[in-house]
Amino acid sequence: MPVIEIKANEIEIKDDQVHFFDLPTLEGRMVFSVKTEGQSNHDLWIMNADGSDIRSLTRTNYNEIEPTISPDGRQVAFAHDREGDWRIGIMDLDNPTPTDPWPITFYNDQRNPDWGDNGLIAFQSNQEGMWSIWSKDPFMKGDLYGQDLQEQSNISKWGDVEMQNDVKQPSYSKDGRYLAFATNRDGQNPDNRINRIWVLDRQTRTSKSIPRNMVKQGDDPEFYKGRNWYPDAFGLPVIAFVQIKDGKPTIRWSNIDGSGGGKLTDRMPGNIAAKNPKFGPERSQEVLAFLTEKSPNAGWKIAVMDIHRGQNMPPVIVTPPSMGASIDSFDWGIHPGSGGGMMDRMRDMMPGGNNRGGGNNMDNRMMEEGRKMMQEQEEMQRRMMDEQREMEEERMRMEREREEEDRRRRDEENERRRQEDQERFKMEEERRALELKSEQDRLSMEDERR
Repeated sequence: MPVIEIKANEIEIKDDQVHFFDLPTLEGRMVFSVKTEGQSNHDLWIMNADGSDIRSLTRTNYNEIEPTISPDGRQVAFAHDREGDWRIGIMDLDNPTPTDPWPITFYNDQRNPDWGDNGLIAFQSNQEGMWSIWSKDPFMKGDLYGQDLQEQSNISKWGDVEMQNDVKQPSYSKDGRYLAFATNRDGQNPDNRINRIWVLDRQTRTSKSIPRNMVKQGDDPEFYKGRNWYPDAFGLPVIAFVQIKDGKPTIRWSNIDGSGGGKLTDRMPGNIAAKNPKFGPERSQEVLAFLTEKSPNAGWKIAVMDIHRGQNMPPVIVTPPSMGASIDSFDWGIHPGSGGGMMDRMRDMMPGGNNRGGGNNMDNRMMEEGRKMMQEQEEMQRRMMDEQREMEEERMRMEREREEEDRRRRDEENERRRQEDQERFKMEEERRALELKSEQDRLSMEDERR
């Protein structure tokens, strides 16, 4: 596995817990989308994280963008427009099929896939007329094959009022419990359409925004999946995200409840622009990779920094100088291990096997293991769908009860007011009758005196 270790001068940084540092080890591979010279569309390229062994994955007449690498490092999912609209497909990294990617979505306008460690691919879809977030197990077969699970609707409620807001750019936490996303809904002001970062708890099916004091205008969230963050993260999951500062994108971090957070790339010298944050695998988990542009129209390049100790140093560009074009998007994943991972074994069970046309080359033991894994995945998917259905039914039941209670209270209030109005009318009639009788008595007495 190609590895590069870049040494920097030892310096002391007075800020935070930083003292001395070496620039980090870069392991794994990066897949990026770029429009090279002479090309009218974006293609996918792959390189080692240190910039070596660079090669193209696709050279087509279509756009391939927004790559996300599978947890085992063997496949890449990406958005493409070969059907005329954006859809998501998959292909091998070491045996690519650029003209025939394996499709996993079939609606129009589906973008920004994120392949979580839970095996699911989350993506944004415009199938409801506004962006919402869905997920899919790309290797599931049987009754669930081809079915999308809605993770986050574009409909939110503010009191009794339903509003529609785009939700996009999903990112799974390492354990799959949380899903971060960007949206133009504001948890404090529903009329505010500036982008916010929200986090969905997939266990409780509740979502909340990161407070505005942490994210004033943010998008492109990315969960940190390592173990060591600043002490003021309070042990909570951490998200890196893009914040617009003085009209320029920069990268900051916050834990999911907003109780801790701070700057990342905007503490580096030079006031650089930075976007598309990605964290490295395993030994590179403490490394943040991102796209940076040193000056307007200079082109976006992939750079890296140590999240703890490199914030006052300039970024290290890992894109080879020979790649002069501007990079659109990228992802950072592991090198595949020998023997195949779970995703490969599951895919080998699909018709055609690993070569999509050859036979199944697993032995009986591997086949049985693959069947067991598939059954577990199917059972997990069914449980998730059952839980989601039960929670939706419970929500609807509670909503009906609330509406019935509100209606009962309104009816009681209307009845009370009707009775009060009747009582007032009756009292007014009696008062007028008394006044009339009193006037008649007065007139009668005056007539008698005359």
